Amino acid sequence: MNHGQAVDRDHLLAGQRRLDALGPRLTGSPAHHAVVEEVANELTALGLEVRRDSHTFERWDLPATSDGLRIELPTGPISVSSAFPYSGLTGPQGISAPLVYVSARRPKWSAAKGAIAVIEVPHIDLPRKLLVSEWGPIATDETLRNPVLSATLLGPKLDKARKAGVLGVIAVWHDIAPDNALGQYLPFTQPYHDIPAVWVAGDEGRKVVAAARSGQRATLVLDATLHPGTRTDTVWAVSPGTSPEETILLITHSDGTNGVEENGHLGMLALARHAVAQPHRRSYVFVLTTGHLRIPAVSKHGQATSTWLEAHPEMWKGEAGQARAVAGIAIEHLGALGDTEDTSTGSYALETSPEPELLYATSREVHDIVAPLWRDIGAGDRRIVAPGPVIHFGEGEPLFERKIPAVALVTAPQYLLALRDAGAVTHVDLDAMVKQIESFRDLLDAFDETDTAAFGPVVSRSVFAKFSALLQLMQILSKAKK
Repeated sequence: MNHGQAVDRDHLLAGQRRLDALGPRLTGSPAHHAVVEEVANELTALGLEVRRDSHTFERWDLPATSDGLRIELPTGPISVSSAFPYSGLTGPQGISAPLVYVSARRPKWSAAKGAIAVIEVPHIDLPRKLLVSEWGPIATDETLRNPVLSATLLGPKLDKARKAGVLGVIAVWHDIAPDNALGQYLPFTQPYHDIPAVWVAGDEGRKVVAAARSGQRATLVLDATLHPGTRTDTVWAVSPGTSPEETILLITHSDGTNGVEENGHLGMLALARHAVAQPHRRSYVFVLTTGHLRIPAVSKHGQATSTWLEAHPEMWKGEAGQARAVAGIAIEHLGALGDTEDTSTGSYALETSPEPELLYATSREVHDIVAPLWRDIGAGDRRIVAPGPVIHFGEGEPLFERKIPAVALVTAPQYLLALRDAGAVTHVDLDAMVKQIESFRDLLDAFDETDTAAFGPVVSRSVFAKFSALLQLMQILSKAKK
C-alpha cells in the first residue's frame, strides 16, 4: 500500500466478515485467541518478528444457553437484558430468595441481606465538556450518552452488596430503550465480585421493581463458569527504521464484543503492510494489546496497554540505552455507524450514516498535523478533541499519561459494548473505514517526517480542572439517582 494508493477494500471486507463470523471475542476466549493468532500470522508473513507478552488469569464466561441467564417471578419469566460481567455465578439451579428494593440514592445493602437486591440505574446524558476538551470553542450545551458511562458511574457497587450478605443483584435500567440495553457487556473494568448480578430494562424492569416493592420471591439464574489458568497474549512487532533510536507506537486491542469493538487490527495491519513496502526513518512498533475487556487481569493502573509500556521501556522511554517514542497512534472502532434512541417511546435504531468520530490529539502541534490530513467520513462532526479534565477514553490513554504525543480514534456509539452473536452483520461503513485507514496512513508518513520537537508538549490536566470537573460530575450523578 504505497502513499496515496487506495486501501484494498476487499481485504478489509474479508477481515470484517471474519470478525462477524466469530462473534464476541471476550478476553481469553477461543474466538479471541483466533484473532490474536491471525494477526500474529499476518505480521509474520510480512517478514516481521512477532513477540509475545503472556498473561494468565481466571476467566469468567457467560452462560452457554439462554436458559442459563434468566429471572423467574411468581407471575412468570422476566427477560434479562444482559449479565453483569465478572459479577458471579449461581449454577444451573439458580438462587431463590425474596426481592428487596434498594434505593440508589443511599443504598442500604444490609436491608437485602439473605435476599436478591433490586436497584435502579439511570441512563444519563453527560455534558461533553466534562469528558473531552476542545482545541476550538467549547460547545457547552452538548452532551454525550453511552451505557458505558452510565453503568460505570451509576451501576451497583457489588463489593458492598456481597459484604452485606446480599445473595444476588438485579440492576434495572431506567431511561434506556430495551433494544439498546440488550447484550450490553457492562461494566467491563471491574474485578471479579463473587455475587451474581444481571441487568433488565423497560417493562421487564418495571415488573421486577414492582415485585420487589411488594416483597415477592424470585429465582435468579446466572449459570456462568470460571476458567482458572486462562492464557492470553499481547503480540507486537517492530518494523525497523533507519534511525531506530526513535519510534512511533501503533496501538490497538484484540478483544471485543462485536465487529466494531474491536476491528482496529484491520487498520493496524494495513499500516504494517505500508511500513514494510518502503523505508522509513523511525522504527514502527505495532502492538496488539490483550485485556481491554479484562483490565484488572493485565493492568494495575490505566488501560491495558499500560502493562506493555511498563514491560518495554526500551521501546519508548528514551532513557540511556532506550529508544524514544516521538509519537503514537491508537486505532479503535473503525467505520462505526451511528444509532438513535428515543426514551419517550422506548425506540432504538441503527443508523445508516457514520457515528461522529471521537478523535483525540494530545498536543496542539499534533492537532495541526492531523487537521489537514484527516478525511471527512460524512459524520457531520470533524472536531479533533483534546483529552478531557477527567478521562481519556480508549487505549490511547496510556500514551497520554506518559506524555507521548499521539492521535487516537475511539468513536463510541451506544452499541459499542453490546454483544452480537456469531454471524451477525456488523454495523460498519466500509467507505468510512477506508477513509480512516487512509488518514492514519498519511498521518504515519507525516509523523515519520516531523522533527521531534515539532510534536509539541502533551497537554496536561491541571489540578483545578480535574477538581472542578469531578465536582460537577458528582453533582450530576447525585441528581440522577432516585
